[in-house]
Amino acid sequence: MDEAKWDRESGYIAHGTRSSRQRWKTSWSTVAICSFLTLVVLKMLSSRDAIPLLLGLGASVTAQISSYETNYASPSQWSESNTTTGMAWQWSEYNTTDGSAWQWGGPWQGESGYWFDEFEGVLSTMQHTYWNGTYWPTTLQWIGALIDTLLAASEISFTNALIEDNGNVPGAQTSLSAIQAEIQEYYEQIEAYYGGEDTIQIFGAAYDDAQWVVLEWLEAIRFINEYDAYASSSLGQADISRFAHRAHLFYNIVQDQFNTSLCGGGLTWNPALAVYKNAITNELFIDSSIWMYLYWPGDDNNTDPYPSPNYINATNNTLPSLPTLAVHDPLLLQNAKAEYAWFKSQPFADSQGLIIDGFHISDNQTTCDEPDMMVYTYNQGVLLSGLRGLWEATGDSSYLTDGYDYVEAVINATGWNSRSRSEASQWAGLGRNGIMEDYCDAPANCSQDNQVFKGIYFHHLDLFCEPLPTTTPLVPDLTYTASSALAAQHANTCDGYTQWIEHNAYAALSTRNDSGIIGGWWGAPYVNKTQDAAPEYSVSTPYGSQDIRNNPELLSQSPWVCNGWYCDSYGNGKYAPTYGVGRRMAEVMRRKRMDGKLARRDVNDEGRGRTVETEAAGLGVVKAASDFTMKRPSS
Repeated sequence: MDEAKWDRESGYIAHGTRSSRQRWKTSWSTVAICSFLTLVVLKMLSSRDAIPLLLGLGASVTAQISSYETNYASPSQWSESNTTTGMAWQWSEYNTTDGSAWQWGGPWQGESGYWFDEFEGVLSTMQHTYWNGTYWPTTLQWIGALIDTLLAASEISFTNALIEDNGNVPGAQTSLSAIQAEIQEYYEQIEAYYGGEDTIQIFGAAYDDAQWVVLEWLEAIRFINEYDAYASSSLGQADISRFAHRAHLFYNIVQDQFNTSLCGGGLTWNPALAVYKNAITNELFIDSSIWMYLYWPGDDNNTDPYPSPNYINATNNTLPSLPTLAVHDPLLLQNAKAEYAWFKSQPFADSQGLIIDGFHISDNQTTCDEPDMMVYTYNQGVLLSGLRGLWEATGDSSYLTDGYDYVEAVINATGWNSRSRSEASQWAGLGRNGIMEDYCDAPANCSQDNQVFKGIYFHHLDLFCEPLPTTTPLVPDLTYTASSALAAQHANTCDGYTQWIEHNAYAALSTRNDSGIIGGWWGAPYVNKTQDAAPEYSVSTPYGSQDIRNNPELLSQSPWVCNGWYCDSYGNGKYAPTYGVGRRMAEVMRRKRMDGKLARRDVNDEGRGRTVETEAAGLGVVKAASDFTMKRPSS
């Protein structure tokens, strides 16, 4: 078995040791050279003269080993070190002449090979630890769709490595054959999840859940087409039609749910509850609409409305035939444009420019007059890929400009642009010390949902920052290309985010335990903490907010329970029958039971501990670091 494959199967690479092993070999190479030279000298010296040389060689070997242990121990070792002896994380390696510690990308800053290896390792650890051959059994359905999306996106990153470097990523311990083997292995898992996905359950859930499925299978189609363009491969070609049909089925759930009778537009979150126009559902509607417009190839099975052959028996419901939808249907572009125009017209941004969770409607009102000021990391990022798609479809650069503004607001809210160490250490809105956090991270009370949010942010930032095409449009005779100046501006602006992304990826890697699993609170090692709860670093949620993602029992109370005059007329979507209502509330209760019973993974895990969700979040940011540091193919 070759070494690279052994690394992936054992999870050895996933312990952050790629660069460590490389430097270890370098250290021993130095020792070997010293030894050879010493033997030559010994031939020329008496045994009495040789003794000091031997002692010196021993000291050299000891120094080499000590240097390795001090400077190149893996992040997983740093994060759980004894915090009474100094910094658990090697921030002491930081060179103060390079800037500020809270703006440091780690000792391998800018090394694309290091980040590519770590990306491979995190993905390998996630799949070898949590994948059972069909699905990820400990997670929720919408998160399963997200993880599958990350898997397909990883396949695109592997394909880019083949296109750009022919598999020989500079500085990485990989090869053309190794990457091709990974592509085959992970595609088989994507294919298996198509059959393992509980489509009946998620079909009857909330409107946000349905749209994760749309993006999931469009990302898989995107990979198949990109890999075929590179390798002229048949891999996945036979699956495109069924992947496209599933995307169509789930988009049809929300296709006509943009409603102007309340709040002037937008989608409600959950037809089982009182009207709540929230950020995530509407951001996803931008994304799913524009991605359907750009990437959906049509549907050979255009009329079958059922997500599963067992749907009627399981639900006792029948559905109307699936409406016809054309490839690149103008309706899809119109939906995306109308949705973003409405979103931008509403006061979704707080005083820091961060996107709040959503809006309720007061009794006897029709406007969104009751904001929920809660701020979550994923709400800041999901619309970014939609804005990128809107530029592609319209050529309107204002969509990109808006995206840059959203990104800058988030970077500022992590304390990245602070002027002093003390200022950087204070909560800035979505983190501190330049490291992204959700409110639930430090107190270790994140729900299953919230544990994956940060990874979602970095995945969509990664999509937003893909290079703009300058010569060949994405869809000939339909989409736009950028001028050389605009493409360069976009590339330079996005390059400005790279060090911050590396800083966060390095932080995430530093939380790994002995099994290589990433923790949820990325900022813990910076302040000499483990993944245990740290009340002294907890902060109050924003005034006027309800943290329903981590306190789902709130959904059974006002203002979430539907009791207004509009419930019967507005709250019953075409695919939201009683079955869907019951399943959604049952899932809420199941989350509470799982959160209470989930065993800790090590002594420093509190709350839900390290899970497939925390590992997937880590994958999102580490993959982004790899993509941003590796030169991407130009169009």
